Amino acid sequence: MNKLVNILFICFIALCVISAVSADDTPDNATVSSHYQITSNLSNTEIQTMFDSANDGDEFEFIDGEYNDISLVVDKKLNIISKKNSKIYTSNQLTDKAKTLGISDSFGFYFTSNSCGSILSGITIISNSDYGIVVDSSDNTTIKNVVVKNGENGILVENANNVSILSNDISKTSGNGIHLENVKNSNVDKNTVSYNKRSGIHLSNIYYCNITNNTVHHNDFNGISLFNKTTGNMIKYNLAYENPNGIYIDSESSYDVINANTFTKNRRHTDYELGAFESGNGLLFGANFKTAKEGKDSRLQVKYNVLTHNEGYQAKNNPDLPVFKLGDNWFDSTDDANTFVCPMLLAGIMKMGTLSVKNGIGLQMYDTAGNEVKEFGTFDTKVNINGNQYTAKFVNGKATIDANLDPDTEYEVEVMIGDKPVKFTYKTASGEKNDGSDSTSTSTSGNPGNSGTNPNNSADSTVNGASKGSGNSENGTSKSAHFANSENSGVYGTNASGSYQDSSDNGNRALTNGDVNAGDSSEGEQSEEGKAYEIVPQSKISKEITDTSGLVVLSIVSIMGMIIYGYWRKPEIED
Repeated sequence: MNKLVNILFICFIALCVISAVSADDTPDNATVSSHYQITSNLSNTEIQTMFDSANDGDEFEFIDGEYNDISLVVDKKLNIISKKNSKIYTSNQLTDKAKTLGISDSFGFYFTSNSCGSILSGITIISNSDYGIVVDSSDNTTIKNVVVKNGENGILVENANNVSILSNDISKTSGNGIHLENVKNSNVDKNTVSYNKRSGIHLSNIYYCNITNNTVHHNDFNGISLFNKTTGNMIKYNLAYENPNGIYIDSESSYDVINANTFTKNRRHTDYELGAFESGNGLLFGANFKTAKEGKDSRLQVKYNVLTHNEGYQAKNNPDLPVFKLGDNWFDSTDDANTFVCPMLLAGIMKMGTLSVKNGIGLQMYDTAGNEVKEFGTFDTKVNINGNQYTAKFVNGKATIDANLDPDTEYEVEVMIGDKPVKFTYKTASGEKNDGSDSTSTSTSGNPGNSGTNPNNSADSTVNGASKGSGNSENGTSKSAHFANSENSGVYGTNASGSYQDSSDNGNRALTNGDVNAGDSSEGEQSEEGKAYEIVPQSKISKEITDTSGLVVLSIVSIMGMIIYGYWRKPEIED
């Protein structure tokens, strides 16, 4: 009987140890996520109480069409969604919760430092507040597929890291659409920001952020504005039009890259706060702009952008700053006297050439060194082929037109560069067409279509400086040389109002005043693009935990079994 009691006691101890091991393997912050539905008959106070009573990782779904007088503080890691694009009308009054936290501005949603990792998605905010959304010191927070209209400001992100502002529509605020202040390693991507009274996207003291693929138009100050310090940021593939300036750079910039954007059709404003003559530019440097001296790796780089059809200058420097040299960009001109770059800037003028493709025509952009450009802003140009007019759309530096042309036949072609037609004779290639995955075209007459080209393994040929396109084609394509609308097209351009030229270096020199006010971004191949970090996608609320408890339990059970076996054998051994 005593043996049986002892064995049961040993088993009890083993179970206690196993339970302790299982408890130790459970993370301190492990919670079971719950889903709550928010109906429109709930008051703001009741919703706030639900938020405050929730556990980290819980989900709240707004399920009705409209909600009124909303002002919610998110003080935990929550997933706030609407699958019906619920409309939330915000309050302009501060709640008791906001006052307790010392918040002084009204808002729709306010994410605190305790809400890191939260998600707000699928909601339309009709704002009557100082801010539609505030992300304050809340790292790893995601705002996506949200509409913000009206109010003082759209989205404010401050003092935060790894924030994602994705695919939102921000419009008609009396301030900035999206405002980032003291932000690192964050991602502003695929947003539409329009009709705001200040800047579409306002950036101040931002570091290693990606500002990409945004469409920014009809804002009253600038499309994109940079202030104070900006370091290691990638501003890429944005489209800014119908603003006073496409992009305004008034920051102390280092390792920033402004690449493959389209700044076009920005207009002069007579009541622009910096003065009417400071508006209407694709790119404008402010009086506080600074970057590294020429030759320093940390200098600002401006390259492979489309700067066209702006009412003032395509690019303009501040008159109090020394001459700055841009990288290679496209100004819808290959004539240095017609690029409309201000005299205080030097600019590398990109070139346009042709690619011979089966049944159609291909166009390719080149830098000043003759290299094909593959990361490039988007723009359209008119192409006339034997009297039929097409619109070719450049994507990733290339455009093709499938015009059902006969192979090995010469055609008279006109390509519009600026307001001038460039005429040349073109011969299509034999062979199979490519898939056209990175180039498109549309047609106003004739037969439109899409066709891709592969410029590799191809030969060059020219006729009087224009491309004939015959060459020795391989794989259905052949590459031809650049063409221009001027026999003496320059490499570095200014507008007709003035120029900077130094006979010792053929105009390729940028001045510096001994400060960090001047830079040289023409050597694009030495870019610091690696300095602009790619943002890691938002981690999921539930984390995957490696479970080793089974192995530990099995080991404990085995040890207990050996102890029990030894206990049974003890009398036999003693005998």
